[in-house]
Amino acid sequence: MSTREKSETKRLPMMPIRDVVIFPHMMTPFVVGRESSVRALEEALAGEKKIFLATQHDASVDEPRPDEIYSVGTIANIVQSLKLSDGNIKVLVEGAERAKVVSVSAEDGYFRATVKTFATKLDPGVSLESLTNRVTTLFEQYVKLSQNLNYETMIATIKVDDPGKLADTVGANLQLTIEEKQELLEIFDPIDRLTRVAEMLDIEIEKL
Repeated sequence: MSTREKSETKRLPMMPIRDVVIFPHMMTPFVVGRESSVRALEEALAGEKKIFLATQHDASVDEPRPDEIYSVGTIANIVQSLKLSDGNIKVLVEGAERAKVVSVSAEDGYFRATVKTFATKLDPGVSLESLTNRVTTLFEQYVKLSQNLNYETMIATIKVDDPGKLADTVGANLQLTIEEKQELLEIFDPIDRLTRVAEMLDIEIEKL
């Protein structure tokens, strides 16, 4: 039903992030304080305003090594940045596409990663449509039962035609662990990802 189309390699400043998994299509604000992260951010801002964000395994580690950071992350566009009085930088990023690390090098006090992205071409069909409808229906049910999500806002966000975007949007808004969100991020095939989201929704609805 889906065929992997092509891969592309890019080289970008890399920033390890704590306690959050950034998905494509997701707008996320956070504060950057570590010197290495500030340098990576400044390097990205001086160029194309793109940065590779990957979650570190253990949030308590101040300066994680490359092998202490998940190898699949998200290339993000830096939408806004504001230097605070304490030297930290407040940023707003928008996830663009998931990517897998090929190699990481240390440069001038920050990491630069060579990453590979994969574009997947989908063949629409009855089974894809039924899977999309199932996820949409389950998510509506989840939002109604959840105390933390605004119904109108959430239902508006999932009115998308792209199955991969639907999977990422729903996955980003579920009350999942970092490990579960990372698992979703690492599924490059949109159909497989949407199928896994449906399974997770079933489990989460049972808990509510």
